Amino acid sequence: MRANNKETNEQNFWISYADLMAGLLFVFILLIGAIVVKYLFMQEDFRALKTDLVEQKKQLDLSESELVKRKKEVAEVSDKLIAAKLENKELIFTKAQLQEALEKLKEQSDKTEASLDAARVLLQERAKELEDEKEKFRLSQVEVDGLKSILLEEKSKFEEKSSEFDGLRARFLSLEEGVRLKDEEIAQLGKKLLDKTLAHQKLVEDLDLTKARIQNLTGIRIKVVEALKKKLGDKIEIDSKSGAIRLPSNILFDIGEYELKDEAKERLKNTLKPYFEIMLKDEEIRENIDKIVIEGHTDSTGSYMYNLHLSQQRALSVMEYIYSWDESENELLQKYLSANGRSYSDLILKNGVEDREASRRIEVKFNISNQKAIEEIETFLKGEY
Repeated sequence: MRANNKETNEQNFWISYADLMAGLLFVFILLIGAIVVKYLFMQEDFRALKTDLVEQKKQLDLSESELVKRKKEVAEVSDKLIAAKLENKELIFTKAQLQEALEKLKEQSDKTEASLDAARVLLQERAKELEDEKEKFRLSQVEVDGLKSILLEEKSKFEEKSSEFDGLRARFLSLEEGVRLKDEEIAQLGKKLLDKTLAHQKLVEDLDLTKARIQNLTGIRIKVVEALKKKLGDKIEIDSKSGAIRLPSNILFDIGEYELKDEAKERLKNTLKPYFEIMLKDEEIRENIDKIVIEGHTDSTGSYMYNLHLSQQRALSVMEYIYSWDESENELLQKYLSANGRSYSDLILKNGVEDREASRRIEVKFNISNQKAIEEIETFLKGEY
């Protein structure tokens, strides 16, 4: 009996426990459902809120753009207003100037009218004075008769002078005969003078011819300079008076060095080879060349002797490089070419101040032989023309 009661109690316990768990599960499900419903409602509210925010942002953006547009329009209106004020001030100023100019014109007009009145009065006075002067020059009949009498007297004197002139004419004719005899002697003297004049003219022509030949010889430098300019063009600077060409040292050498830069050798050859072709291969030019000198120049930095040695070595380096081109030409180069160092004895000045960069240079110069000109002069003096 007890065992049945115990089983019944256990069954009732588990039934109660099951009902309790079922009730808790139901409550839990209701709670979950409420949460889900609440979440869905919140999501819907959030979407609506988000939509409202987007709409408000759009309206705010439109308001800002409208505000910017309004500000721009206000600024334009303000600028126009300022420009109008300035233009108004200018118009007021211009009006004042015009008013002032008008007043000055009125004053000048009044002064001009007064001047014209004064001028009219003055002209009337001058007209009256001229009329008075005219009256003074009107001759009376008595004065005219007096003048006629004077003219008759002068006519009588003229007739007397005419008779004296006839006598003088007769004497002149007699003298003319004697002069004719003298003309023959003058003609002979004139012939001798003509012969002397012709001889002098021939002497002058010979002298002019000799001068022209001498000028042609002494003007060889100009011909050489023109030939160099035509051959070299604008590649190198040529002195129009001396014909010397000038090469900057900073292109050929490093500072304080005398060995030619490798990159400068080809440029030096392209410049000097046409130069020597003109000077030594053109016989007409070569026969008038005494010598060609390569001169090295430095600036005044350092002692004179140091720069003299450096400039001499640089000139020799250029000369040695020229000799290396073609050994068959060396004999001709030995006859004409030489090298010389000048240190800083011939500086280049700019506005009275040493131009150091320009002073550091290599110059190639030539000297003209005057032997032919001297021979021309001696030949002329000996009278062998």
